[in-house]
Amino acid sequence: MNRYHQSKLTRRKLLRSAAVGVTALTSARSLRVWGNGLDPYTGKLLVTLQLDGGADVTQLCDPKVNTLGEPKINNWADQDDPGEAGNLLYAPIADNANFFRRFGADTLVLNGVDAQTNSHETGKLYNWTGSNAEGRPSITALHAAAMTPNQPLAYAVYGGASRTAGLITYNRFDDVSRLRELSDPHRDPWNPDRLLRAQTEIDFARMTTQNTIAELLSNPNVTPRQRKNLSNLKAARDGQEGLARLADSLPSEEEMERDEGFQVGNFNFWSNLKQQMQGALLVMKSGLGSAADLSLGGFDSHELHDPIHDALYTHLADALYFFWDYAEELGLADRILLVVGSDFGRTNMYNAGEGKDHWNIGSYMIMEQNARWGNRVVGATDEIHFARKIDPSTLQVSDNGVTITPAHIHKAVRKYMGLDVFADSVGMGLDDVEDVPIFNPNKMTRV
Repeated sequence: MNRYHQSKLTRRKLLRSAAVGVTALTSARSLRVWGNGLDPYTGKLLVTLQLDGGADVTQLCDPKVNTLGEPKINNWADQDDPGEAGNLLYAPIADNANFFRRFGADTLVLNGVDAQTNSHETGKLYNWTGSNAEGRPSITALHAAAMTPNQPLAYAVYGGASRTAGLITYNRFDDVSRLRELSDPHRDPWNPDRLLRAQTEIDFARMTTQNTIAELLSNPNVTPRQRKNLSNLKAARDGQEGLARLADSLPSEEEMERDEGFQVGNFNFWSNLKQQMQGALLVMKSGLGSAADLSLGGFDSHELHDPIHDALYTHLADALYFFWDYAEELGLADRILLVVGSDFGRTNMYNAGEGKDHWNIGSYMIMEQNARWGNRVVGATDEIHFARKIDPSTLQVSDNGVTITPAHIHKAVRKYMGLDVFADSVGMGLDDVEDVPIFNPNKMTRV
């Protein structure tokens, strides 16, 4: 029997099996690796960066000196004062000085944010969804669902919360180099010049699948759920222009960013943060997605706190230089809003092992190129890093004000990114949360 007749039999088998269970053809993961023929997305992009484990912001953007009569909050304060970059203060450790001098004008610092928990999972949930209860989408999932619901790589996840609330699926990339395989699955990943099967077979398989889906869609016995799944599969395979753009934009293996490792005492750290950034930006350059979650771990420093945070913040600054430089090179820098946050903060004193434990008060940093609202601080903490209330209208410290929570930040970001109406329409609004105008360039918190 020749190959053509074998293919016809295979097609008949496919029709019979698909009629029994169409959903087998259409798992979320399988349909998300195919292009869909849509025009590339060219709107605003949203990226979050989770500093995993609970970052000490008193050694970054909310510096604290030691207070007489209180336990020591920072060793660096024995000999140094906080640095200044415009309206921003920073701790004089790691590469913070260069970082804030370069990016201070494009950065909004949000201090005194109360995560209302010391639990890692609840902290991440609250900081990236705006709610400490399950069932809410991350801010990036909401953006992807609103802006690029049909793009095949709408929401790329490398870490962080990655909650979708059923609004959209996400693509998790543990190894960015696999983007090349996903963009051209018929090519040998070890030998890109060799196809895994003949081009005629590839073309015939695609035609067979297309005709099979068309026949099933015309079958009156297909259930509504099966019809929806088939329609999703058809949309996902109608064209591969998008993934072709991605394949064309991928750098060579030699140009892909590599893992970086460093040692602090007996602790070995490794990071693929730059690789995450590179992959996310390449997906966005192709127009196949609009949102990404990035992650840098290691901040849960219950011992050796200072050297660990010094090393991690040095690496963070270096990675953010790379992120914005690469975004500029790709022509994306003016479209990106980057939100940097963590589970919560770390205690305002050292423990017996020269570490710091969990503390519910933390900070965010929000970055955008040429931000009108940059070089500002919203929110405040006192001398020993307890949150201070602020007036939600003037943003000034007020005993009659509100304590800023992640919910306030999310409500403001949603409004700024044009997601608030969509969130309300899908039942994910934040109506019970006060409006805090964090992006108003004419207001900031002064202490």
